[in-house]
Amino acid sequence: MDRPDLVIFDIDGTLQDTCSWWPRVLRAGLIRFREQCGLDLPSPSDDEANAVIGCKNEGVWAPFVPGHEDLWSDLRAVVLPMEVDAMTAGGDTLFAGARDLLRQLRGRGANLALASNCHSTYLAGVCRGQNLDELTDHQFCLDSPGVACKADMLRLAIEATGARKAVMVGDRNNDAEAAAVAGIPFVWRVNEHATMSGDPIRWDGGTAELLEILQFA
Repeated sequence: MDRPDLVIFDIDGTLQDTCSWWPRVLRAGLIRFREQCGLDLPSPSDDEANAVIGCKNEGVWAPFVPGHEDLWSDLRAVVLPMEVDAMTAGGDTLFAGARDLLRQLRGRGANLALASNCHSTYLAGVCRGQNLDELTDHQFCLDSPGVACKADMLRLAIEATGARKAVMVGDRNNDAEAAAVAGIPFVWRVNEHATMSGDPIRWDGGTAELLEILQFA
């Protein structure tokens, strides 16, 4: 891989250790939702909760209202403020070394962008709570103008920076698929919750490792 002039990061599961808080927040939100709607809904395991990280809209929420999938947006309305609270409560929800990685890439001249299958309220929460808006140059989500899917986010990031050599770093197949549509390389943050198709470039999470993969070492 040539050294990129733009590195586009997914957020959840890539920069943010979402698995460390999402199952707990989801289960608490389901208790509140059950009290409101009177439905007997199962409480998901950590693995079941973490399986939906990186999905969008009903792909995230519908699995947790089985038999009542049309209520997925109502569940989201209950849980979303709790997610924002978790990311803005003053704690560090990013993976160890994530901030240093972003600073080092910027220091070596790379443009940085975020591309997440979330909506603007969530994106604003994680950017505000974890300073990702200060650590990256551009941030895109499903509410960004001109965006219908993650591939659109990559296209807009490339256009915004004038990048000639961009790369996508993510943890799920939808990240790899978006990179393929955009015609740019993909680096997979290895994790136990996703089985990747093909043979992606693997990154185990270390700062020095990714800098070497991207030719910034």
